[in-house]
Amino acid sequence: MQSSMYEAVVRKTYREFEVGDLDLLRVVMADDVVWHEPGRSRLAGDYKGPEAVLGLLGALKDRSGGTFEIEVLDVLAKDERAVVLQRETATRNGRSLDVIAAVEFEIHHEKVTEATVYHCDSYQFDEFWADA
Repeated sequence: MQSSMYEAVVRKTYREFEVGDLDLLRVVMADDVVWHEPGRSRLAGDYKGPEAVLGLLGALKDRSGGTFEIEVLDVLAKDERAVVLQRETATRNGRSLDVIAAVEFEIHHEKVTEATVYHCDSYQFDEFWADA
């Protein structure tokens, strides 16, 4: 698969998250997908399998009252790997979130097999979700 194909898989994933179509989002994940969410908040941890990953992504939307949004700044893709540079924003309980993150995706057979999130300010991210 060419790097443009990896980028297409990742961009499809973000479009489906944006419109809230979790059934379509499930299609781009491998059965044994693992999502690594850093930090110390209740949302931090390793999520294994599509249902667990979809639960995390749904929680980001639900716990922010639907305000959690991701702006894709750039996608770098090559050889079964893609990195998305993104801006994450949300509001809840009178607080605002505005952080930059990088999400590294491993992609095999056109399915996401692993994702690892790196926040540039993990303290801000954790504080925002502290009582979520």
